[in-house]
Amino acid sequence: MTAATSTLTTAPAPTRPPAPPGLRLQLDPTMAGTGAVDGGWWPRSRDPDAELPGLIAGLESSLGPITRVALNLDAWDTAPRRVAVDGRRVRVGWFHHMDAHTIGVTRAFQDRLALLVVPPEAAGQAAQRAMAMAADTTNGAGPADILAAAGIVSEDDARP
Repeated sequence: MTAATSTLTTAPAPTRPPAPPGLRLQLDPTMAGTGAVDGGWWPRSRDPDAELPGLIAGLESSLGPITRVALNLDAWDTAPRRVAVDGRRVRVGWFHHMDAHTIGVTRAFQDRLALLVVPPEAAGQAAQRAMAMAADTTNGAGPADILAAAGIVSEDDARP
């Protein structure tokens, strides 16, 4: 007769799904809303039609439905009123007086979050540092300070 052994297994702690491949995004894991921004995003270009659908889809996979995004009008190449995401259209608001280094995201329950937008031309290591600082709950620095601390000077800063 053999003795039966039992193994106790525990389920892993729930984690946020990773960003889709190719999406350069880092979010505050707590989403506590205590900093100036709730994470960082590093787009590959300044083309909103090319960049926003992937960002929105990636955010929706971990945060739920996104109903609207807001951007600085002067920081992007074009200004579409809506972008197509997974067979639906998401509204895009454009503002001259919004920080050029942020994107505002409105979720279905009308709560909002702000993301640092790392300039597409930023060097890889500096961009990674900036996104990590933006996602750090203890960091209360604003977008310009985060970019400066990461060693990033963008074209936007040189514009009159």
